[in-house]
Amino acid sequence: MYMFSSLVIVLSFISVIPLPQSIIPEWNSNNLRYFCIMLAVTGGLFALLWLSVWKILLLIPSMSSILRGFFMTVFTLSLTGGLHLDGLMDSCDAVFSHRDRNTRLEILSDTHAGSFAVIGCVIVILAKTLLFSELLTLNITPAIIPAYSRLGMAVLLNNLPFAKSGGLAVTLGSSRNQKHNLILAVMTVILVYVGTWPEAVVFIVSLLLWRRLCLRMFGGITGDLLGAFVEVSEVFMLMGAVIAQCT
Repeated sequence: MYMFSSLVIVLSFISVIPLPQSIIPEWNSNNLRYFCIMLAVTGGLFALLWLSVWKILLLIPSMSSILRGFFMTVFTLSLTGGLHLDGLMDSCDAVFSHRDRNTRLEILSDTHAGSFAVIGCVIVILAKTLLFSELLTLNITPAIIPAYSRLGMAVLLNNLPFAKSGGLAVTLGSSRNQKHNLILAVMTVILVYVGTWPEAVVFIVSLLLWRRLCLRMFGGITGDLLGAFVEVSEVFMLMGAVIAQCT
């Protein structure tokens, strides 16, 4: 029962998938008990949705690869309502501000977008469009990538200290459990087994580097940093897939 409640909370939070209001549970410690596990599980659902749209785009041969790449990018951003992109923008402003830790945390909470936020947003959208376009041309399906990125979110949320005493990460991770790391490890092994080595290697490197960045620059994790990880890691995994096919 609590696992289903956690799944519904995850879907209602990180996606725009319509759910009946009557089944969305209260955000309490019991219903959030399996949030990290269900976050990783939801990555599998996102992978299926990515694959479905990917196959549909391949059925339109008259469309240019750039345009198909653009539509794929729009779909991936629309699926989450731009939630992770918002986290990326806030994180860009904070990381490149060259301020002390407390000021960086204040910038993360600022609702205004600075120049670094805009630059980061444009780079990610352009990078995803071009990389999707290249993979469509090569007929390489990147469907496993959202499964990796959501698994990474779950690992970070379940293990890193909170950078702030309050906030979204604290709420979502209020019932996290170190015992769930074993399940997350099994999920990682499964993804490595069913996927290809470029995505797996880039995922692990991205996860370790992002962990280091969060600890050194912010002292822990926040909701914005989790969202930023998704966008950054997906770009690098897409890039890894392209480079692997071109070498």
